[in-house]
Amino acid sequence: MPTTTAFIASRSETYLASMPNLAYTGLSENWLLKECGHQHWLALAQLHNRPLPDFVDEQGRIAYAAFTAVKLWNLKLETIIENRSFQINTRIGRGGHARHYSEHEVRLGDRIAGHVGLLSTFVSRHVPGDNRSVSKACLSGTPAPVSEPPTVLNELHADNRRIRSGDWHSHHGIDRHSIEGARVFDFTPCPDIDFNGADLLYFANFQAVVERAEWALLGLRRPGHIRQRELHFYGNLNISDSLQIKLHTGQPGYRDLHWCEVYRRSDLFKLADIFTRKIHLSDCSRP
Repeated sequence: MPTTTAFIASRSETYLASMPNLAYTGLSENWLLKECGHQHWLALAQLHNRPLPDFVDEQGRIAYAAFTAVKLWNLKLETIIENRSFQINTRIGRGGHARHYSEHEVRLGDRIAGHVGLLSTFVSRHVPGDNRSVSKACLSGTPAPVSEPPTVLNELHADNRRIRSGDWHSHHGIDRHSIEGARVFDFTPCPDIDFNGADLLYFANFQAVVERAEWALLGLRRPGHIRQRELHFYGNLNISDSLQIKLHTGQPGYRDLHWCEVYRRSDLFKLADIFTRKIHLSDCSRP
């Protein structure tokens, strides 16, 4: 049972918006996910009183924090443009033996440009070289107290369990019984671009694949502005395997809200469900 409430450790970083972290529509969502994942990883070390995030399981295997669910909300990334200074404030807590949660606030001066919530669990690869063998890791020497996540992350955890089970009818504005037929997009990840240093398909690159699918399948001529996204993760894949993305919208021609199912092509195992909400400005003007 939780012994404390909410967040235990915190950290903050300041950035200058420039080409590495900007995209066509402002601050890159893909960069933001990568950076918040990095801050989550560093905060884990801080939370567990370690100089570096070098975790191992009880069998001595390297353990990594795999994200089970990610939520981005209140996004106004188009407000962050070249040469503007912005901050990411990170807070982290431990929700269980291997589970952790963090919330990241993106600030542009006095304005909030977005929130990112991350849920992770420690995993290790039980068969060397096989990403299908990745499963929950039991850690030793973890003195950080267990704490109760804030409401938004508690709800995300509950939604993750419900959506993973497939026992849901409506979520994020998507009604499963009234969506149009899926559009299909196939993608083969590149190991030098899409996989990370743990040899896993990087969680942020699931977002990148969905962006590619959206652009290819919805007939867009200009990108929209992201407002909210949820990513629910269930597994990974090996190098040389490929992905199949099934994109659903609520009705034909509707671009602002969609649900993507991400499958591993080799065995059609579902790897993720991703819900996206954007706005597409009628004048197509850039910020």
